[in-house]
Amino acid sequence: MISSILKIAILFFVLHLQIFDVSGFDKRQTGNATFYSNRFWGVKTANGDDYNPYLFTAAHRYFPFGSWVEVTFLKTNKSIIVRVNDRGPYRRGAIIDLSLAAAKKIGLVPFGFSKVSIRLIPEIEITDSLRSAWVIRDSTNASLHPFIAKKVFKKKKKRVRKKSRVK
Repeated sequence: MISSILKIAILFFVLHLQIFDVSGFDKRQTGNATFYSNRFWGVKTANGDDYNPYLFTAAHRYFPFGSWVEVTFLKTNKSIIVRVNDRGPYRRGAIIDLSLAAAKKIGLVPFGFSKVSIRLIPEIEITDSLRSAWVIRDSTNASLHPFIAKKVFKKKKKRVRKKSRVK
C-alpha cells in the first residue's frame, strides 16, 4: 500500500513539477536594477563563468542560465540585451543585476539603483544571426580592456600595534 502511494506521489511530482520552467512566471517585470562593481571581476558566477565587467551579462533570480533578457531603463528609454549567467540580486527591491558595461550602455551608472523594465526573449525570436552578433559584441567589448584580473580579493595584512612605552 505504501509503495503504491509513493509511486503515485513520485509520478505526480515528475509529471507536474518542472523546476526551470518559466511559463508560470512573468516574462515581463518592472522593478529596480543595480549593477555589479569591479570588485567582483574574476569571481565565479553561478553558472561557472568568471565575471567580466566588459561583457553584457546579468543576474536574475529565476530566469534560466543562458537566456537572453531585454532591459529597458525607464528614465532614458534606452534598452540593452543581456545574457543571464548568475543568480541574484539578493537585495530587497531589485529584480536584476547588470554588468558594468550593460549599465553604462543604458545610462544606469550615475543613478546606481533605478527603475527598469525587463522582458525575457523567447527562443523563437532568437535566430543564429542574432546570437552570433551578440557573442561578437560581447567578445569585442571584453577585448577592449588590456588587463585580466587574476586575483580579485587580496589578503589584508594584519596590523601590528606597537607597544607604547610608559615611563
